[in-house]
Amino acid sequence: MTYRTILLQLTDDAGNEARLRAALELARRFGARLVALHVTPPPIVPVGYGEGAAYVGPEIVETQREAAKAVAERLEATFRRVCGSTSEASWRHLEGDPGERLAQLARTADLTIGPRFEARGIDALTLQPIEQAALGAGGPVLLVPAEGFSTDLGRRVLVGWNGRKEAARALKDALPFLRSAQLVEVVTVGEQGTESLDDALALLERHGVAAAGRRLPESANAGADLLARMAEVAADLLVMGAYSHSRWRQLVLGGATRHVLQHATGATLFSC
Repeated sequence: MTYRTILLQLTDDAGNEARLRAALELARRFGARLVALHVTPPPIVPVGYGEGAAYVGPEIVETQREAAKAVAERLEATFRRVCGSTSEASWRHLEGDPGERLAQLARTADLTIGPRFEARGIDALTLQPIEQAALGAGGPVLLVPAEGFSTDLGRRVLVGWNGRKEAARALKDALPFLRSAQLVEVVTVGEQGTESLDDALALLERHGVAAAGRRLPESANAGADLLARMAEVAADLLVMGAYSHSRWRQLVLGGATRHVLQHATGATLFSC
């Protein structure tokens, strides 16, 4: 397996160009085509009822549309400046819910990349578009720091393993990174996955990946343990399955998934 199509979420922030440049180099590294995507959300219309209902004139909606158009034009100009006329990359602009549209396109990409922003207040209660994509892409989604990431990402990789199908999917989806890594460590926390850890290591060995296994003691917070171990071995990439306990995935996430989404500072590759 390798990555032939890499989808990158573009956002209007200071780190966008740095992430675009790094994603383009990553695509070249894997011999992949980069698709740079910007999604324009629909205008925000205040909701009210009865006498408290707000009147929203067409000029308010039009103002939002003009602002959104300016953002799209700015991002496209950045894309053209960075990528030029190369056939290695293409620009894509869609309208709709950013998380849903990103997840839809991610299903026809080999790897999806997007930034993780620090969320405060009420924003921390909802998933960011790239986090929604991680739960709906049907393939690997790489969450990277907002300020950018290194083009040689994946030199030292920590893999979370519990023997479940999501972890197995993540392990296999990360193979293009694992094959060229200097260090790969597969970690279990508590009893989950311990029995199948050796089989996971044997699978990687047959794919040319020399990985070490490590069993950590039972813990109430496996996500925190993975991040702590990641710091101990100076890993620049964490690979793990993404879990949810409900069909309302945006609301009820597995404990380890939720902790890593909220507290990881480095790059994380999720699959579910």
